[in-house]
Amino acid sequence: MKKFLITSALVAVIGLSMPVFAHEGEDHAAAPGTEETAQVTSTVELSETAINNLGIKTVKATIAPRATTIDVNGIVEFLPERQAIASARAAGRVSEINVKVGEEVAKGQRLLTIQPIFVGSSPVSIPSPLDGYVTKQNVVLGQSVTPEAGLMEIGDSSEVLVRGVMYETPDVTKVQVGQNVSVNSSLIGNEPLEGKVQRMDGAYDRGSRTLNVYALVENPDRKLLANMQVVLSIEVTEPADILTVPVKAILGESGEQFIFVRSGNAFERRSVKLGAKFGAEREVLEGVFPDEEVVTVGNYQLQFAKSAEPKKDASAAETKKEDDGHDHEH
Repeated sequence: MKKFLITSALVAVIGLSMPVFAHEGEDHAAAPGTEETAQVTSTVELSETAINNLGIKTVKATIAPRATTIDVNGIVEFLPERQAIASARAAGRVSEINVKVGEEVAKGQRLLTIQPIFVGSSPVSIPSPLDGYVTKQNVVLGQSVTPEAGLMEIGDSSEVLVRGVMYETPDVTKVQVGQNVSVNSSLIGNEPLEGKVQRMDGAYDRGSRTLNVYALVENPDRKLLANMQVVLSIEVTEPADILTVPVKAILGESGEQFIFVRSGNAFERRSVKLGAKFGAEREVLEGVFPDEEVVTVGNYQLQFAKSAEPKKDASAAETKKEDDGHDHEH
């Protein structure tokens, strides 16, 4: 009897320690850590309100003739023949100032008046040496001046030089006089200004180890101002038909870059394989088709956007509410 009791106790202990297996048809809660994870979607659908709030803008991926470019930092400068300094022909005092900095002037227009120091001398008008704008004023009323002093500076920026700064790399050997260039800056809008390489320095700067490249650029609307910093894109190959998208449409890091493609209110995130850079455009080798709308503004925010909740059918919701209010016997 004693042996029987000991054996029964051992069987009970073993039974408690063994795992319990679920049989087919039984429902059991998932073990911690084994829950099914949510699948990350590559497309997000937004309401019109959300699209407007994000300020989303798109452009079409296009096939157009493109040339490989080298981008360098540039500084806008006046052409030497389109910049002048107004000075006095004799010593005297400034008695009148007729124009202001930033004002447009014509060649021969009076800039200021000098009263010579010689007794009995008539006032002398100082004319503008060329058509342009007053870029600097170096004197005030009553100031004494001498013939060698620069009184005002006038510049004509309808055509400018953009001085590109190149470092000592193999890219320098690809640049030649006469190549087409485009000038880009966030301050001049999306349309770059066009020009050509006019000349290059004959030697590197001894201290900075840089070489200056000068491009002649048409600037009829004066979008480019002297001393403005810009990006100078120099075309170093012949144009070929290439599919491109704006650089600002591309997100991610090298090797994991992507864009958002819009179709109606849906925005699909697509990985892309990129090629050469053409100024503000980038070649797309894989991931986008011609004429597809790619997002250029608001694309960063789209990474964190969630799809809009679908609208519930009012009649179905009302029916469910009525059913929930009834008591049923089972």
